[in-house]
Amino acid sequence: MKKPLFTLLSLLLISWINLADAQTWKVDPAHSSILFNAKHSGISFVNGRFEKFEATVEGGSPEDFTGAKVTFTAQVESINTGVGGRDKHLRSEDFFDMANHPTISFTSTSFTKSGDVYKVKGNLTMRGNTKEIELTANHIGSTKNRDGSDKVGFRLTGTVDRNEFGVSGAARSVAPDIEIICNVEMSVQQ
Repeated sequence: MKKPLFTLLSLLLISWINLADAQTWKVDPAHSSILFNAKHSGISFVNGRFEKFEATVEGGSPEDFTGAKVTFTAQVESINTGVGGRDKHLRSEDFFDMANHPTISFTSTSFTKSGDVYKVKGNLTMRGNTKEIELTANHIGSTKNRDGSDKVGFRLTGTVDRNEFGVSGAARSVAPDIEIICNVEMSVQQ
């Protein structure tokens, strides 16, 4: 009877230590960007960004983010392609339908290391439609903030088919595959 009790207590202690070590990382929007590229008319690209977003990462260390959990939300109203009329059209029901779906969100389901990069799988929700996607995350580097806390940088890339999310306007001039590029700097939340 003593051995199973000891084993159970040991497992509980190890779990508690792992939870105590888990860090929360907050993305610094002043040093981060959420970008996209869309092929236009088959001959060029239109790029844009979301200027209002929040993201946190639970878990991970400056050396290894395996098993971390990512949550992200972008405000559709903040879309910016540099052309006001186009931005207004993107917010309309032809594309993101901002009136009914004001945010885009992502929640990871796995964060695994694959060679020198990470594969981040998760659920992306746009226009009320949720689909699993996979992003490639390159760990750019780690350093310390002035206060001595940890700071890391990542570049995440991937492609989504906008039609799978119901963002289907301008089908004859805008390609379905949209490239996503996220340049992210984040620090341990104090």
